[in-house]
Amino acid sequence: MKRLTTAALMLFALFTLSACGQPQPPGQRDSVTVSGVGEVSARPDIFRIVATARERGDDIDDMKAAVDKSVADMLDLADDLDIEEDQVRASDLRVQPQWQYQPERKLIGHEVSREVIFRVKGLEAYTGLLQGLAEQGVRDIRPAGTEVSNADALSDQALEKAVANARRRATIIAEAADRDLGQAIEIQAHNIQTPRPMAMMARSKEGAMADSYRPGETDISAQVQVTFELD
Repeated sequence: MKRLTTAALMLFALFTLSACGQPQPPGQRDSVTVSGVGEVSARPDIFRIVATARERGDDIDDMKAAVDKSVADMLDLADDLDIEEDQVRASDLRVQPQWQYQPERKLIGHEVSREVIFRVKGLEAYTGLLQGLAEQGVRDIRPAGTEVSNADALSDQALEKAVANARRRATIIAEAADRDLGQAIEIQAHNIQTPRPMAMMARSKEGAMADSYRPGETDISAQVQVTFELD
């Protein structure tokens, strides 16, 4: 029995060594798979602004006339600043009741409002629009986000950097293993991100827009996974 057990173990070890030493199937080569990241910084140059003309009171007709006049002034300002017509959108009129809830529920008037949404290119046009709206007495002005005009081209640059980063990492691994890095045989792109940060607007003590606005920078990033052959 002892001889039979010993023979079985030797046969198992021989089979294991033979299996480990078998050549790879035809067409299959040694490879290494790594991830790579690339990032490009850009300064936003397209700005969105929402300005609201708003009146409260009892006479809806008078309030409507005042709101329409304010909106017309905003549109004239956009023309003066050479903002293209398709980059400005004025909403329909909204009329909302105003209620008093204490000591009892009672209608105390209405609010009439319209929004004008601007999309302007360039920091100079942006600050000029803010200043103009402030001079018109528009009190409700809020940012609606920023964009990078050449985001697609910058995304391509981020992808190129991600692939280069993957190759650098794979080269380090191959050299550490005393192998040569071959060609890329599979590439997968993941998580291409082009964030749109919200713009912040500063006001002076008098309520006018200050000149200290800073759009900052936004990062456009890409991640890839690449498989390289090992020679």
